[in-house]
Amino acid sequence: MTVAMTAAQMRAYDRHAIDVCGVPGIVLMENAGRGAAERIAERMGDARGPALVLCGKGNNGGDGFVVARHLETRGLAAEVFLLGRRDDVAGDARTNLDALVRLGFEVREIEDDLAEVEAALARSSLVVDALFGTGLSRPLDARATELVHRIHASLRPVVALDVPSGIDATTGEVLGVAVHATETLTFAHLKTGLLQGEGVRHAGHVRLVGLGIPDGEVLDAVGCEAEAIEPDDVLAARGFRAPDAHKYRAGSVLVVAGSAGKSGAALLAATAALRGGAGLATVATWPEIAASLDGRVLEVMTYALDREKLTDSLDRALERRAAVCVGPGLGLDSAAREVTERIVLGYRGPAVVDADALTHFAGRPTALAGAPGPRVLTPHAGELARLLGEPVSELERDRFGAARRAAKATGAVVVFKGPHTLVAHPDGRLRYLDGAEPLLATAGSGDVLAGVVLALLAARGELRAEDDAARTEIAFEVACAAVHVHLRAARLWRERTAIEMRPLERGLVASDLVAELPRALASL
Repeated sequence: MTVAMTAAQMRAYDRHAIDVCGVPGIVLMENAGRGAAERIAERMGDARGPALVLCGKGNNGGDGFVVARHLETRGLAAEVFLLGRRDDVAGDARTNLDALVRLGFEVREIEDDLAEVEAALARSSLVVDALFGTGLSRPLDARATELVHRIHASLRPVVALDVPSGIDATTGEVLGVAVHATETLTFAHLKTGLLQGEGVRHAGHVRLVGLGIPDGEVLDAVGCEAEAIEPDDVLAARGFRAPDAHKYRAGSVLVVAGSAGKSGAALLAATAALRGGAGLATVATWPEIAASLDGRVLEVMTYALDREKLTDSLDRALERRAAVCVGPGLGLDSAAREVTERIVLGYRGPAVVDADALTHFAGRPTALAGAPGPRVLTPHAGELARLLGEPVSELERDRFGAARRAAKATGAVVVFKGPHTLVAHPDGRLRYLDGAEPLLATAGSGDVLAGVVLALLAARGELRAEDDAARTEIAFEVACAAVHVHLRAARLWRERTAIEMRPLERGLVASDLVAELPRALASL
């Protein structure tokens, strides 16, 4: 099981392994350093220059000492510098420092002028950042700050151990200045600071390095902040079509969306629902938008809402629907607000609440708790900030806490979109998407996600049961599955385009995602 842990949880994890399970701390350090050295050796390949291993006085530095030793055993040169005095290194880190020295390594203390380090940077092929680990809680001092600047100026690739130095391992906040790593090798489990805030940007590619501890007993004792969404969970949640299925049994869904200049949002959500497995999709929208869509759609049906008899026309549109999505490009006027509240607070079936529909509940999240059916909210940071009445900056400082607060206040499943999308259950459970994908930073990507959630909700007939707890649980499973499928679609597009060109982190448009959805589902 892959999980994300705060710095405090990770310290408790190590302490439990040492004190309760009897695994010596020096064994954990050896396993961490050896595993990291294996990955670093792969990256170095046939590099001519040595690895420059920059170590701090604590356990992160101890990991660096082990890395240097194991690189040498693989025939790869390593130069080691210590930020501090050797006499100040203690515990397991001191044991590994002493071993390194006795094996003939020269471990040089970093002087104030940094001249020796700068010369070593010039001849190195790679930098190993083992300066500060998960325990850092204050800004870097002047000498460490200058060292980070010199690392960046060297333009050498940087492999950070556990977390990039200068990043708060829990919040992802930059503590004064922080290393921009090419790759971060994090030990045992992901740290929440690598999944939020500036930590995402500074970590580069993140890979796990095990500590040689079976997780079950330790995780049961210390807990975690969130669990990763696993492919097996997605497969179980997506539902299957029976051999005798027809379009209504496969799921007739309604997308209430679109306004002037934003009709594409409605179309993307509805088409994504069809590609995601719904048997029939209808866009209910304003008459002028329905007319414009009629000339553009083939498989999607349209329904014009009657502004003069809005409640009656909406109720007719909602009849016999397996699930509903409200909000993409719907607008913020009084009619849109009436439609939103009628669906969110009156419709008894499952519903996805997205985009403008969320903004209609700005500052009053508890109003959503009165919904008579399961709700999946799909906000980005701006929409969640408006819903909770909190600044975006505060939400981004603690995305995990924000997602939990929103789910508890609304009684809904909350999909907090971002580099590592979070899915929060009202009971406090959190799942995260184990992968940041810059391809998804494109207009309409969220509309496609709403459509995928809608299709998977429609496929789960149990959602019409009377047990609210069971329906919320299914909605939670579905939301986790949808964000994983959404990510997988982007990565399949990347693989396909790589046949003709170098893989890109840009260039995908939302309709490309829609086209990849069947392959994404099949690849599970």
